[in-house]
Amino acid sequence: MSLTYSENREKENLQNFKKVIRDMILLLRNSLQAETVSLHWINHRRDIVVLENYATNLKNVVYQDRVRRNEHFLGNFDTIKSITRLQRDVHFDGKQLDHYTSTVPVSYVYLIPLVYNADTLAITSVESGAKSELNMSDEESVTAYQKALGRLLHNYQELNDLSHQQSEWTEYDDDVDRFSRLDQPFELASELTEQLQKYAGSNGGVMLLARGLKSWNSVLYSAASKFPPPVGLTVQEGTISDQALKSGEPVYYTHVNANPKRISYQEPLCKGATLAVPVMHRQRRQLLALVYSEDLLVFTEAVKHKITNLCRVAGLKLEALFPDLGVEEDVFANKISCYTSDLYKGALNVIRKHQDNYDVPMKTWVGMFAISNISTLRTRYRPDDLLQLQKMVLSAARPQKFGCSGIIGEYSDYVYSFILQSTDESAFDSWIQAVQKEFQHPVSFADDQKIEILLRTGFTELKRGMDPESAIQNSRKAMNEAVKQQKFLSEV
Repeated sequence: MSLTYSENREKENLQNFKKVIRDMILLLRNSLQAETVSLHWINHRRDIVVLENYATNLKNVVYQDRVRRNEHFLGNFDTIKSITRLQRDVHFDGKQLDHYTSTVPVSYVYLIPLVYNADTLAITSVESGAKSELNMSDEESVTAYQKALGRLLHNYQELNDLSHQQSEWTEYDDDVDRFSRLDQPFELASELTEQLQKYAGSNGGVMLLARGLKSWNSVLYSAASKFPPPVGLTVQEGTISDQALKSGEPVYYTHVNANPKRISYQEPLCKGATLAVPVMHRQRRQLLALVYSEDLLVFTEAVKHKITNLCRVAGLKLEALFPDLGVEEDVFANKISCYTSDLYKGALNVIRKHQDNYDVPMKTWVGMFAISNISTLRTRYRPDDLLQLQKMVLSAARPQKFGCSGIIGEYSDYVYSFILQSTDESAFDSWIQAVQKEFQHPVSFADDQKIEILLRTGFTELKRGMDPESAIQNSRKAMNEAVKQQKFLSEV
């Protein structure tokens, strides 16, 4: 696999860094006229000493690359902060210098620490047979070496950081370019969630909210989201989502004592921080992206800028796809305000993927309902009236009206799909009984006329591992059975 430009730069930086260290060690040995000079990195986390390089005028020197700290000569000095002079048989035993394969020609050792952010990262060992003290010239050489090594490490890290930042922006440009290749709104929404997940970290997630049936509800989340809320959770006043939707601007909060809430006061415990960004089609909010993480450090100003800009680009792409969209129209909901079939299926897919990722066990019911006496109603009412009739039915059946989380999507003419989610096993029964009660008797319609609306409903419970398409087909089969038997509810 070929390396990226950024990876090649990082590899080149490391090679140059090692070459300069090698040359510095050789110059120091020559300057001090020492027998051997070696540089070792002290890895405190893994408790090992790692050889970087060495220079010697002897032939009996062989180093091990990695040695456990307690087995290495430097293990007793791995926290020194200043140049340290050691004398053989006073501070150490000659046998400890086991990199000499025969006679140990060393009487004095000078340890030069590399201290960075108060930690001893490396030690240079200068080993001499005769130099009992460092003269003024020697001290100047050691000090110059110590400072140069510190500056070299600092510059190397800065070059790597710069290379990494360049790589991040290159990847970001690629993310933006992907939007230009998408021509379906659901593909755009789905791509947006996955791109934003990159900035949420391993302890965060991304949720998308969209308008449907006169309210804003959670509809999608990324594949890697941690502990997402149920689909169909409705935005409540005073939450982060509510503030972002009202202002039309990004809103960022850190959560203190689980407040403020992201979407609803019914959602699970909120930790860390959340950034909410509206996706605008001109001046109308079409989506709301919530990026959250338990790790506050992920939300740097650069990351917040990238998230906000990706949402802005997504909005511009929607404008390009729907140049004639009215100011009161929605991209992700149809004329009767239920969600598009693509969005509905997408929500079902992410639910299946996340069945093991909820805070507490979550039940999911998938179903359909139809207005079974629509043929009779069509003979009595105009198309505009029938449009209003459907809005009335959907408004009466919306799960949020009865305190449930769920969404209703389009399926075909006068047939609607639904998803209901809850940790309460009786939630579906409560909702369906309430809907049945709404249409138990003729309802008032145009000019206060009383009309009978016959709903026929089929459903199935989404079990772990069940294919979403199978769940849809099962619920359709159950609904057809309800129509055939002329009863309100049927289950498969």
